[in-house]
Amino acid sequence: MKTVLLLDDARSVRSVFGELIRKAGLEAHTASTAEEGFQYIQEHGAPDLIVTDINMPGITGLEFCRRVRHIEQSVPILVLSAQSDRSLIQEAQQAGVNGWMLKPVEPEYFMNRVMSALAQ
Repeated sequence: MKTVLLLDDARSVRSVFGELIRKAGLEAHTASTAEEGFQYIQEHGAPDLIVTDINMPGITGLEFCRRVRHIEQSVPILVLSAQSDRSLIQEAQQAGVNGWMLKPVEPEYFMNRVMSALAQ
């Protein structure tokens, strides 16, 4: 079973999108901070896909992506963010992010992006 790690400080986002991931037959693990995301990776290894917000308390999603790329180069990373600043998106691409979804995102679009990332 493919595993998705979903990081977002908003409980509602983790709940709604975590459930969508599970309904698609995937294993979903959620984290409210980058620190929790790193803890998951240390305990279980890299997931098959990471979906992260950018604005989180403590370590930002962008810094999380940079650090993940130092330990795991191949895991796809998608960003789910309310931010659409082009320079931020370019910075994320340079940090190894594979895709960007703008909140609010339709559930069907979200799952299409998740499944596409997992298929690569």
